[in-house]
Amino acid sequence: MRIITLLLSTLLVFSANAQQLIDGVAAIVGEKAILYSEVDQVTQLFAMQAKLPSYSSPEVIQQLRVKALEELLNQQVLLEYARQETIEVEERNVEMQLEQSLQNIEMQYGSLKKAAEAFGVDHYKIKSYYEDQIRTNLLVEQVKMSLFSNIKVGRREIEDFYRTWQDSFPAKNAQVDFSILSLPVELGDEKLQQLSTQLSSIKSDILSGKTTFEDAAKKYSKDPGSAANGGSLGFVGRGVFVKPFEDAAFALNEGELSEIVETQFGLHLLRLDGKDGDEVKVSHILLMPVADDGDRKITSDRLLAIREDILRGTTTLADQVELLAADDYVRSRKGKMGLTDISLLPEDIRGLLMNIPLESLSMPVYSADLYHLIIVHRRVEGGKVNLKDHWSDVESMALEFKKRNRYQSWISDQRDRMYIQLK
Repeated sequence: MRIITLLLSTLLVFSANAQQLIDGVAAIVGEKAILYSEVDQVTQLFAMQAKLPSYSSPEVIQQLRVKALEELLNQQVLLEYARQETIEVEERNVEMQLEQSLQNIEMQYGSLKKAAEAFGVDHYKIKSYYEDQIRTNLLVEQVKMSLFSNIKVGRREIEDFYRTWQDSFPAKNAQVDFSILSLPVELGDEKLQQLSTQLSSIKSDILSGKTTFEDAAKKYSKDPGSAANGGSLGFVGRGVFVKPFEDAAFALNEGELSEIVETQFGLHLLRLDGKDGDEVKVSHILLMPVADDGDRKITSDRLLAIREDILRGTTTLADQVELLAADDYVRSRKGKMGLTDISLLPEDIRGLLMNIPLESLSMPVYSADLYHLIIVHRRVEGGKVNLKDHWSDVESMALEFKKRNRYQSWISDQRDRMYIQLK
C-alpha cells in the first residue's frame, strides 16, 4: 500500500502540472478518450521509476511515451470489458484503501492541506483524485482476477520453463525455515514510576511558567522527529497515532495539557495546539525508559524457564507464541515463519540460524531489543536456482509467465474487437 500511495502521489503532482498545458486527445477506446496529459503523467512516472535524468535524449522519452500510451490503452480495454460485463468493485474496498492512502499522505506531509500545497492542487481534489485512481486500479485487478485466476501450471510446464530460462534466474541467497518466540525486555515498574514522576514535574514547571512546552520538549523529549521543533507533530488525522495517544489528543481542548499517556514507545505529555475539521495539531514530550542489564536478565531468565518447560514437554513453542507474542502476524502463524531469505533477517542472528542443529531449541538470544527462542526446521543453501530446492519459486515464476502471455494474447484479441482510434 505504501508503494501505491507514493505512485498515486507522483501521478497527482504530474496531473497538476499537466493541466497547465493545452490538452488534447491522444487516443479513443470505445467511448473513452485518453488525453495527452494522461500520457505525459504515465511517461514521467516511467522515467522516475527508471531513474532517468531530466536531460535524457528525446528518443528515450519518446520510447517511454509509446510505452505509456500502450499501458493506458490496455487499461481502458480492461475497463471497457468491465463495463460490458458489468464487473464492479465493492465500495468498502475502495473506502478502506482510500482511508489508508490518505493516512499515509498525512504521515508524509503532516496534513492533507500541506499535501495539497506540495502538489499544487486544491485541498478537496486530493480525496476525489485518490478515490478515482483506487477505484480504477481495483477494477482492473478484479477483471484480471476474473479472467486469469484459474490458470494453473503442470509439472512438465514448470520443468520446461526452468530448462528454457534457468540461465537468466538470479542467484538465490541462503534460506531458513524457522519458528520463533520473541519477548521485549521487561522493564521494572520502578523505571516507569521514575519517568512518570519526572514528566509530572515537567508538566508542573510548564503550568507554573518556569519553562515553556517548546523548551521542555527540546531539552527532555526523546522523539528525534519532533523535539527540535518544540515537540510539534503538525496537523494529523485519525489513524496516524497509536490508539492511547490518539484518544488523548482528540479529547483535549485547544491549549490544554494531557495527563501522562503510556504507549509502547514510552510516556507522553501532550498539548493540543489547534483543530481543523477531522485533524488536530498536537505537540508532545516523550520520555523513554532505558533497559539495563538487570532488566535484560529478567527477560532472559523468563525465556530460560519457558525453554525448560518446552524441553520437558509441558508446553510447546507454538503454545507460548500464541500466549505471549506481541506481533499479531507472528502469533497468527504460531511463530512459524516459513522459508525466509537469510539476508532479510537481523545480521546478529544469521550465524545462529545457519549453524544451530535442525529441530533443536536455541538458548535465549538477544537481537533488535528483543530476546528470542528459535527452532530451525530446514535450510536451503544459496547459489544457482534448482528445481530440488527452489521448486515453489520456479513454479511461481512459471505461473506468472503463463499468466502474462495469456494476458497479452487476450488484450490483443480485445483490441481487435474494440473501437480504438489513435490520434
